[in-house]
This record gives sequence, C-alpha cells and structure tokens, in this order.
Amino acid sequence: MKKLYLWLVIAILLLLTACQSSTEEKPILEETTDFDLTAAAEMIKPKEQLILDIAAKEKVSKSEYDKLGQSLEKQFGSRGSDLLSMIFIEDLDVGPEVDRSVNPDTFYPTILHEGVEVTKATEYKSEFETDLFDEHILTIREEYIGDDERLKSWNREYIFKTNEQGKWEFSGFSGVLNLSGDEYNWNYLKLKRGA
Repeated sequence: MKKLYLWLVIAILLLLTACQSSTEEKPILEETTDFDLTAAAEMIKPKEQLILDIAAKEKVSKSEYDKLGQSLEKQFGSRGSDLLSMIFIEDLDVGPEVDRSVNPDTFYPTILHEGVEVTKATEYKSEFETDLFDEHILTIREEYIGDDERLKSWNREYIFKTNEQGKWEFSGFSGVLNLSGDEYNWNYLKLKRGA
C-alpha cells in the first residue's frame, strides 16, 4: 500500500511539473539593437587595463594579492577570483604568506593590444507580464583581426546586465577568456600606441 502512495505522489509531481512548463511565461516585447562600439570599448577598457597592470607586477606580497583580488571583484564581481587565479601561479605547497608570482605562460588579449578590436555590441531587452522576468543585456564582442595564425579565431564577449539602478553591471564572459601555454606570455602582442 505504501508503494502505491509513493507512485501516486510521483505521478502527481510529474503531472504538475509538466503543466507548469507548458504555461511558461513568454516575453510580450523583445528588442535587439546595436550599441555604440566606442562606448562599448570604453566600458571594457578599464577592466582590461587593470588585468594588464596586475600582470606587469611579476610578483606580489600576500597583502597586495588580497587587494588586487578586491580590485578585480569590484570590476568583475564573482568572476574576479577566477581572473586572479588565471593571472597568478597557484602553488598549494607553499604557505599563504609567501609572495605570489604572475603566471608567465598566459596571455589575456585586450583591446589595448594591436589587432584586437571591439567588433560588435548589442543590447537586448525583453519584457514580460511579470516584471521579475524582464531582462536588459549588453553583449560586447572583441576579436583578433590581425595576421597571427594562432589568434585568427580568437574572440571573447563581455556580458553586462542592468542592476536595480538601471546601470550596466558586469555579468560574465563567453568565448575564450585567455590563452595559455609555453608559446604565450603577457607580451605576446604589442600594445597599441598610447595604451
């Protein structure tokens, strides 16, 4: 008898789940527009400059490492810690107070490098009957457009969403964040003049 009740409860849950997914709310308005490429580049430039400034240090103390982590979190939110671990060598065999070294075998392409440009920026808005589901997303795509064969297909997108105050806030990445290996280093591409 207990098994019958169990199967009955499972069947009811499955039925309720199926009913709920069939009435999923759809947007009443969707709009995608181009965003100004110059403004888009200005949005990501300070983020990329911060990464290059950190990588130029070669080695940092524990307290400076913690401060750099806070700076990255201010610019990149929860992804700041991912970037910190990408930039520095994580040696689990050393104590927490030991200086941290920048990983020399990594390259983070930026719009400050020759051949890297913001090629597309789009703003997407969707509105639903329930405001809770509304979205306002900005996607900024940067690509390598130079002659280096290794970088020919490289691209990365920065994704921003509006916060409660209606301001753009970094949300995440898509594409290839960085390149690593013996053939790469932080100076793999020259910086643009004035960068």
